[in-house]
Amino acid sequence: MSGTTGTASTAVTLSPAEEKRADKDRLLTALVNVCGVPHAHYRTHPIVLALRRDGITQFNMDFIHLTTADIDALQYEKSGVLVPFELNFKMILRAFLAFYHHQSHKKRGGINVLDTTLPVQFKIFRNSEYDPTKEIAPWGLAITHNKGLSDWNRLVKPSARDFKPYRGANGWVDYKEVFMITLEAQNLTHLVDPTHVVVDEDLQKAQQNFLYKAFRDNMIHHEAKSVVKSNAKTKDIALIWQIICETYDKSMSTSLNGDDMLGWLRSSRLDDGKWNRTQGEYITFYEDRINKFNEMCPDSVINDMQ
Repeated sequence: MSGTTGTASTAVTLSPAEEKRADKDRLLTALVNVCGVPHAHYRTHPIVLALRRDGITQFNMDFIHLTTADIDALQYEKSGVLVPFELNFKMILRAFLAFYHHQSHKKRGGINVLDTTLPVQFKIFRNSEYDPTKEIAPWGLAITHNKGLSDWNRLVKPSARDFKPYRGANGWVDYKEVFMITLEAQNLTHLVDPTHVVVDEDLQKAQQNFLYKAFRDNMIHHEAKSVVKSNAKTKDIALIWQIICETYDKSMSTSLNGDDMLGWLRSSRLDDGKWNRTQGEYITFYEDRINKFNEMCPDSVINDMQ
């Protein structure tokens, strides 16, 4: 945290004493707003007493350098007797320390404890992303030693050549199927899943950049290309794929292609002499055409009774 305040044009450099006071206020703000310490009774709260007993009075200078072992070893005086720090308070401090490093890792810099949205962010993190069994890694170290990203770059990174060009709406259904098969083969289906919870931000970003490049190179049809370009800033692959699917699933070209397929299904006969393979292959092919028609034209689904 910088020792300056104010705007860029009116920056004020704090003295060491003022910076120390500000850092103490940061810790108090974090404990009250995020960790739930009641402000009216903060001086006698077990969290504050335990931290103060071990000399943890500042946020940037003290608290963020704690380890899980440090938190587990905390004690405080209660009615003149030294007692162990309660488990529920240990859990809160561990989770908040992990949250700080997690958020700082994402931002590439320390978080602002005055951010009014921090309590909600912490609650979401603790309920959906935090794993209390994992060691808390300082955010700077996590950036330097990201094993997931390192392994993907070294071992798993797929080839963009596996993604084929998409040139026109008439081939949409087959292209969509082949595209998803390619994603599954390369273990990247999470990129098009809007419900996917990101655990490794660096790995997610690297994979999104990779697949966005594949989209830019292969989405040649004008509507798909427009969708890709309009999301260049965020590179949100799940959103891009969702919009592309909605566009082509409902397109006139897809419907016309469905009419052609329905015409074939109605006129095709095994005994008309046009099929030169086995009866089993004919049945398999016919069922595949029905499935493709149902996907292309969900309002005109062919069922087993027809």
